[in-house]
Amino acid sequence: MEKKKLLLDLSESSHSITSYSGGHFREPIFAFVTPAKAGAIRMLTDLTYCRESFCEYIRSDVRNISNNGIDLKKLHMTICRKVPLKGVEAGLKIFQDQVIAGQRMVNAIEKHYGWPLTRVYPTTPVQHGTAANTRFYYITASKRWMKAPAMLSLFTLLFRIAASNRRFQFKNRIRSMKSLLKVLDEVAAKSSYGEVAYYRTHGKRWKLVLDNYKKLFSKRSMKDLYYPADGNSYFFSEGINKICDESSGDTELNKTFGAIVKKHNKKTGEKI
Repeated sequence: MEKKKLLLDLSESSHSITSYSGGHFREPIFAFVTPAKAGAIRMLTDLTYCRESFCEYIRSDVRNISNNGIDLKKLHMTICRKVPLKGVEAGLKIFQDQVIAGQRMVNAIEKHYGWPLTRVYPTTPVQHGTAANTRFYYITASKRWMKAPAMLSLFTLLFRIAASNRRFQFKNRIRSMKSLLKVLDEVAAKSSYGEVAYYRTHGKRWKLVLDNYKKLFSKRSMKDLYYPADGNSYFFSEGINKICDESSGDTELNKTFGAIVKKHNKKTGEKI
């Protein structure tokens, strides 16, 4: 995590924090923000817990249905969590550890494939002041993570998995792709958390998606990937699980990934 702290203008999106029921929310929530300029960023979209809703903001912009002003050349987002009022400082420290763990997860992947590294910055909200038990971090990452719904879905899912463990005691062991997969295997074996179940089901296929990133995504535009010509007129749920299930609304993606899985299984003699 970077030391430099940025100012975060919540603007009209601040009301979304209070739209969540209860005194706190266990899982982190996300919103798109502007690139950092003069030490400040501004929230562009409402906060959302749902990864598919998060992808929908990009889908709307690339289709020119809306103009949220999202930078489509590089990922700029915020991750937020409201912790219980009892033990606020300890809760905020746990969230910080979880964000760092999420960063180390995606950094391990980025180092393995030679991608630019994701960076995380602490922020101080300005205007529309937030409660003392709410904390935001600014995340900036390569366009590779937002090129397709499956990639943005995986990126946010990894941060959610990091939040599945109270202190995420594994974070200091994540230094490479190999150690990341080992840690995820251990978490999946111990945790009943819903997000971890995705890894138990599709973990090996996640690696296959990443290994074949260029073949799956590089030659197609963001508009085509977020809204393919043969897709449904409105398909909302289109994340990492869909491509791994080979049930994407994108026929071309299903065909390409299906062939990759078949080739992998034939070569290795295993069925994933």
